[in-house]
Amino acid sequence: MTTTASGPSYRVRTDPGASDARLRGRRFAIPFERVWAASYRLLAGGLPHWGLTWEDDRSGVLEAKVPERILRPAGHVRVRVFLDADAQTCVEMAAGPVSGGRDLGASRRRIRQFFTALDAELAPRPGEVLPPFPSLD
Repeated sequence: MTTTASGPSYRVRTDPGASDARLRGRRFAIPFERVWAASYRLLAGGLPHWGLTWEDDRSGVLEAKVPERILRPAGHVRVRVFLDADAQTCVEMAAGPVSGGRDLGASRRRIRQFFTALDAELAPRPGEVLPPFPSLD
């Protein structure tokens, strides 16, 4: 991640068209509050070593810092939970290294790690995970 005048710039973002399905984000037929609370818990300590640094429930944004580990530089992540035009709960994510340098795939791994943990935390029933959504950004 690098910082610009308008805020951080993340290297990797979820994308509905990503070839790796784990990097497509999520769209749930689950209430916003439940998905927000699960995302908050994960970033506030549910994921080991991740630390929540900022939250805004009105805009649905959570940000966290992930410390440096062996072969993984320190990084920042941003999670956005929102309702789409069909009132389904969507989750987008972006990640990048704090230094803005190479991250050896750590940003992609962090996104996959978050969504794996989110899926486990929510334990969605059949029909609650919907096809990917188009980005609103």
